[in-house]
Amino acid sequence: MRTGHALIRAVAAACCGLLQTAPSTALDLAYEASLGAGHSDNIARTEDNEIDETIGTAGLRFSLDQHSTRLRANAAGDLAYNEYLDDTFDSEVLGNAAANVRLGIVPERIEWEVADHFGQTLNDPFTPATPDNRENVNVFSTGPDIFLGLGSQTRVRLGGRYGLVNYEDRPFDSDSISGTVALIRNFTAASSASINARLQEVEYDETALNADYEQRDAYLEYELNGARSSLLFDVGYTEIERDVAEDKESGLLLRLDASRRATPSTTWSLRAGREFSTSAGAFVISQTTGGMGLDATPGEQTAQPFTNDYVGAGWAFDRNRTSLGLSALWNDQSYDDAAGFDQTLKTAQASFGRELSTSTSLTIDALYTAASFD
Repeated sequence: MRTGHALIRAVAAACCGLLQTAPSTALDLAYEASLGAGHSDNIARTEDNEIDETIGTAGLRFSLDQHSTRLRANAAGDLAYNEYLDDTFDSEVLGNAAANVRLGIVPERIEWEVADHFGQTLNDPFTPATPDNRENVNVFSTGPDIFLGLGSQTRVRLGGRYGLVNYEDRPFDSDSISGTVALIRNFTAASSASINARLQEVEYDETALNADYEQRDAYLEYELNGARSSLLFDVGYTEIERDVAEDKESGLLLRLDASRRATPSTTWSLRAGREFSTSAGAFVISQTTGGMGLDATPGEQTAQPFTNDYVGAGWAFDRNRTSLGLSALWNDQSYDDAAGFDQTLKTAQASFGRELSTSTSLTIDALYTAASFD
């Protein structure tokens, strides 16, 4: 089977800019727009009846970071619009994007958070990624955090979140409501520890799935936000109770998210964990750890919760006109009562960027994915 699929992105009218405002608003915005064309001698990636296709594409990459007294926001994305000029497939928007916004209604007292993750997954993980085998997924959440002071070093945080998951084709749409209470002790201006309890209820739009469940977490958390290092470490107990079966699963809750700016130009990151999750939750983790790209998230999508073990690492270099990036993610998903869905996913990504002039740039990306199923 030939799978020749050459896509040349010509940054013809590319705009690659960096905008920095005054320190009071601390806004960093970087973006790159591109126009290009490509050709495939087997666009459907079939063994027989190969189809030629010419593709026109427009791409957008961006990153945004904003920190001020009342607003903290970050966003990143790699998106493309593909027009199939020979009409083999309908036009499509593909890629990944994520954003998180935290608004201080009353700074350090009442805050509101909004988060959104957009991308694609494969309908069938055993067939090649084509427009007919990709579907959009969007994971949205929003809600408040209220902080109550108990002295100069201790606070109570009351939090609530509403979540919404939408799949373009499959019947895995769901919504969720969760509440968190935390007792926080500040050691310094940059470090704190807390005792946390969380309750979440998940309901699927399709009742025939019989997948609704309730999740309860209790854990200790340590958080550090220094000038060059950040660390978030959770350890505790987690439990799931399904509505239909009225049975419980429980286990260890473990989360680690760390980063270190080794030099002014280089940053290391590490993310690992063990927790109950869903396909939508694993999709969010893959974006957060594996970075943004145009490829669909691999693996089987289900409505059932599972035990999710993952380890991811990244390295980034950015100086003057050159940028480099490396990231890798190992993800093991195991089901207590549906072992046929067990799967292990591996992803590795590398990128190189170079600004050739004020209006043009060169970008080279490489992606490796592998999935194994029981």
